[in-house]
Amino acid sequence: AAEEVQFVTSVVGGEFATEKVLTAGEARGLKQGARPMTERELKVLEKKKSQIEEALDEKLKGMVQIKEGPNGKVKVLSSKESPDGKDDDVVEEVYASATKEEIDGIISSVEEQKAKGNEAFTSGEYAQAVLYYTMAIDRAAELPDATSVTEKLSGGGSLSSPKLEQLFPRHIVLSNRSACFLKLGHHEKALKDGTDAELLDPTYVKGIFRKGLALHAMGRYQEAIKSLSSAQKLEPKNKQIKQALQFAEVRMTQEMRKRMR
Repeated sequence: AAEEVQFVTSVVGGEFATEKVLTAGEARGLKQGARPMTERELKVLEKKKSQIEEALDEKLKGMVQIKEGPNGKVKVLSSKESPDGKDDDVVEEVYASATKEEIDGIISSVEEQKAKGNEAFTSGEYAQAVLYYTMAIDRAAELPDATSVTEKLSGGGSLSSPKLEQLFPRHIVLSNRSACFLKLGHHEKALKDGTDAELLDPTYVKGIFRKGLALHAMGRYQEAIKSLSSAQKLEPKNKQIKQALQFAEVRMTQEMRKRMR
């Protein structure tokens, strides 16, 4: 019997495109049970996997010895270090709880949910986008660096501390979900996501900007000005940030005048 051919229509580059769905034989390398993909989507996935592998290879250059550590982690030492305890500074940590293939699989799944969230947001389906972003964040919780992320968000770090190195940039998804909550009028949730994004990466301007917008929407103008000023320092030429900061300053002035009456 002839094999059934399926097609899917989606928005690509702002235009509708109808593409053939690859058969199981054509979609080589995909795990069993993975969702059907078009040739374009498979190429994007393979490119992302290749970039992840290159990044990992780059990080592991010059590391030739390993030493068992607590909590199921393995300390990887550079060629200049010795496992006998002398100059035993950890250069990198490799997690024994998951293989590289397992980590790649989780990251691929997170990327997929994030992409769906982005598409829903672009279409104005903000509640649906929140669902996809939440699924991405939940899936990322299965990565072996989840403990350090949780500690950072639960008070283990501050905005002045450097950004947390993550296996997947959760701060981007948190910032995107914050934007959705702003659109839906859920300002407290938007503030929480924006704050968490800033904690994970204090240099990620979108997270700080959306935190500032949430504070402004909640009438907390002084705090909004502080956050928006931080965002402007990171991107001085960003007109959107400049306008938001000016608006917050005007509202702050108006509030102060009301109190003086």
